[in-house]
Amino acid sequence: MTALIKEGLKAGDLEGLVNKNFEIDRHKSKMGDDKDVCVLAFTVDGVEPAKDLERFAEKGYKTILDADATPGTLEDGKHKVFIEFQRVESIDTAIFDFLEDLKKLCSVNDWTFTYHKKPVKFEASKSNLSTVLPRTPEAYTQKVNQLRLGEITSFFDKFEIMETKLDSNIITVSKNGKDMQFELHTWGDTNAVLKEVKAFKIDSDSMSECIYFTKYFGPFNITKTNEDRFVFSKGGRSAMLSKYKW
Repeated sequence: MTALIKEGLKAGDLEGLVNKNFEIDRHKSKMGDDKDVCVLAFTVDGVEPAKDLERFAEKGYKTILDADATPGTLEDGKHKVFIEFQRVESIDTAIFDFLEDLKKLCSVNDWTFTYHKKPVKFEASKSNLSTVLPRTPEAYTQKVNQLRLGEITSFFDKFEIMETKLDSNIITVSKNGKDMQFELHTWGDTNAVLKEVKAFKIDSDSMSECIYFTKYFGPFNITKTNEDRFVFSKGGRSAMLSKYKW
């Protein structure tokens, strides 16, 4: 309870104010590369409780690189508090120890977490933290690539009729013995992807390419940009690609 005493906080001071489910590696680090820094994101009711959690995390633990509460409210009126740990072999232990102290401050019996963009909740046990968290930069890169491949495969091949591979940002798609390679530039919410587009090409050759890709990939809205990139859109999600070595 040393950290609580240092901050003038006592057990139960944040009871009912911090959501028991938090996110890991969903948000980008401001202290370094994501492969080197692990970000925990907590949702808090109220600006003052958020600042209390920020101070508690930042000043009470040597294993924490930084803590930061969002200055403005989210759409639901809540605040986010981001807590950053260096990604080292012992990170699972450091996070578990921090959560054990935070239990007392928040009167939470059991924390749960989601990893990256997946909605699946895990109990924040020592075993789960050790299993789910990548504890080295290399392990993080490998895990994120696997997650991205799963997302990309689901996006392009809902009915599992193609083979999809992802190597760094290069996507290889195989269907009926024909391979295509693309470089992935941007992926995510359609509105965010379209913000990066300056103008579209609407000449006959560009339209023909888009029609060809629609026949190959299926029911996408496909457009070509002035930078010779293709935007594949479906269900509110989009990917911006360019041909790679062809």
